[in-house]
Amino acid sequence: MRVDAEREVVSQLLDVDLVAKVECLATNAGQVMTPSSFTADSLADAPGPTVEAPVVGVIDSGVQIEHPLLRGCVVEATTVSGSISDGIDRNGHGTAVASILLRGEFETQALTGDWEIPPCKIISVRVLDDDNRIPANRLPQSEITDAVQYLAGRGVRVINLSLGDVNGVMVGNRAPTIAAVLDELARKYGVVFVVPTGTVIPADYSGALDENFRVDYPSRMLESKTTGLMDPAPSAISLAVGGTVPPLKPAALGTAVVGKPGWPSPFSRVGPGINGAIKPELSAPAGTLGQSIDTGGLQNLDSFKVAVADGRAGSSGVVSYDVGTSLAVPHVTRACAAVQAEYPNASANLIRALVLQSAEERVSPFLDANDLTDGAKQGKSLRLTGYGEVSGHRSALSRDRETVLFAQQEIPVDSVHLYTIPIPDAFFVPGRVERGISVSLSYDPPVRARRMDYLGSRMQFDLLHGVSPEKTIDLLLAEEKEAKKARKLKGADGMLPKLSSLRTRERIDMKPSRTSRSFGVNQLGRYVRRSAFQLFNANAGQFVLAVQNVNRWDDAHGVQDYAVAIRLWVGDNLPPIYIDVRSKIRAMRAQATARAQVRG
Repeated sequence: MRVDAEREVVSQLLDVDLVAKVECLATNAGQVMTPSSFTADSLADAPGPTVEAPVVGVIDSGVQIEHPLLRGCVVEATTVSGSISDGIDRNGHGTAVASILLRGEFETQALTGDWEIPPCKIISVRVLDDDNRIPANRLPQSEITDAVQYLAGRGVRVINLSLGDVNGVMVGNRAPTIAAVLDELARKYGVVFVVPTGTVIPADYSGALDENFRVDYPSRMLESKTTGLMDPAPSAISLAVGGTVPPLKPAALGTAVVGKPGWPSPFSRVGPGINGAIKPELSAPAGTLGQSIDTGGLQNLDSFKVAVADGRAGSSGVVSYDVGTSLAVPHVTRACAAVQAEYPNASANLIRALVLQSAEERVSPFLDANDLTDGAKQGKSLRLTGYGEVSGHRSALSRDRETVLFAQQEIPVDSVHLYTIPIPDAFFVPGRVERGISVSLSYDPPVRARRMDYLGSRMQFDLLHGVSPEKTIDLLLAEEKEAKKARKLKGADGMLPKLSSLRTRERIDMKPSRTSRSFGVNQLGRYVRRSAFQLFNANAGQFVLAVQNVNRWDDAHGVQDYAVAIRLWVGDNLPPIYIDVRSKIRAMRAQATARAQVRG
């Protein structure tokens, strides 16, 4: 009998007395890499960064600067703590993090010799002692603040902080200590922090480790009160990163993988953030666990881990395998570095907005077994993996069939900015071909750690179709007047005006909804359709992006910096759009110049 079956079925067949023999058909599974597959010589050709590459900060346990995966990439390895002797890694955590930041998923690169150029150099500031802890005589927030000040003084604008306070799991809506400090530092120094959601032990939320655990653990994580974000993941301005299951290697019979590639790692903590903000915003490979088919026990196997540089003192190898959300963080930091390399003058807000555009959305396959509406699935998925898995290749550059537009601005409180979007002709071409728009917004509001009302202002955006800018302004002003009246009469905290007078076809219904995404300061909305946009009135070819800043407790004359990015894309069976969009932008600029000359 020839059977096409899952590993679990094959394992069960081995225990049936009537079955004399089970043979597996030969397949080309490729080379299985192990730590012994790598030597210093095999990694010797790994190239260094370019001279122009930006410098990224790593606050961790230090680095092994002469490790073959880091050699030539470390500008400085130091410490600013009087309790730590030097910046050299002793336990391997910082070296592991740095290797992913510099090399990404490097196993295939090492096997083929086709290395990628690192997107950055690094300055490492060691804050952890030989036991991988903040020194006992120092407050964590003080140690981290000193490290950030040092890096900012060296011109660093992106900082990887793969650390978490095991005693600082978020409870309620108040910002934990380190998270609040990072928000203040991010605004003060204009830096991007990338932090992990934190790691949770599955036994703390799993209940019985039955055979269903490996497929329903995401639901158990969402239902548990023990899986909330770990400080500093609730930091409003930082990019928080959750872990996902990576592409897997073959595992021994009798062992089942927990989850599937792209699912949340079973040890990754879940959101939401402060006041319901979408956290994590992004996710990246962090490894997973195995489960014994016979006993149900969880197994920590190399085949389910992530390859990293081995920086442990006394280790004889150069590569090891490990798991944890700490290892997901440098994938996102790497994307931030790529954006900074492409746009050296980009603000921290713009770097975050462009990296959000790289997110590849997951369709919640890990929740399909539940009887949930699409909206409920999306809400739960956002708590687990955020807006999606990071893809550094999509964050900054335009291509023939996708175009990224962006702006950096400042906006007074209780004000609106309007942007006319140059929509390509391909959006109006008939045919069942996908086309889409995504909008990201990032800002850095003032915060107050001791207030339940944490953010000084809230920003939001709406994308409108077939509405003139003049009509948009009238509607927004009218709605804001009603919202202020409601706040005054009912004491409604933070009510935001809505463009309720618009018909459905005039408002682009982006996902997640404005209500969901506007609780956070790093926002992403997506819209996809498989048919042409309709020309239903004289303005139907016109798209307007409305960006609002609504004051909560900021200064009445306050001004908020922000960045917005828009990605337009079409499927392969539609005409390319890049040149079309570029020509439309030039025409819009020419018209604006002509109007200015006439008025002058």
